[in-house]
Amino acid sequence: MRLKKAPPRPQVASPREVSVMETLIRTAILVGLTLAFASVFRFWQPAIKVAQHTAGTSAWQELYSLFHIDSGVGREQLILTGIMLVCFLLALVVQSVGFLVFRKLRKNRA
Repeated sequence: MRLKKAPPRPQVASPREVSVMETLIRTAILVGLTLAFASVFRFWQPAIKVAQHTAGTSAWQELYSLFHIDSGVGREQLILTGIMLVCFLLALVVQSVGFLVFRKLRKNRA
């Protein structure tokens, strides 16, 4: 008795896999954008004033009590963490929109 070989299964078309190099490039772009946005808070006076105003709100004061932050250093660290988090999220949005536009332009060329 001979066993028949099973017919090969058709492969499901999966979305394009992302290469390691593309992942590294995306990561470098994300880090660069985050640092660029963070430098705005260092050198642009209106951004500094917005950060100071936000840190003075009652909601931000609640964060100090929520995380049991009593020292000035702890408050500065929380403010810097908030700035970096906002910069990262903004960079992520900019990068995502940029890749969508790039992909659409590339698709239109083809």
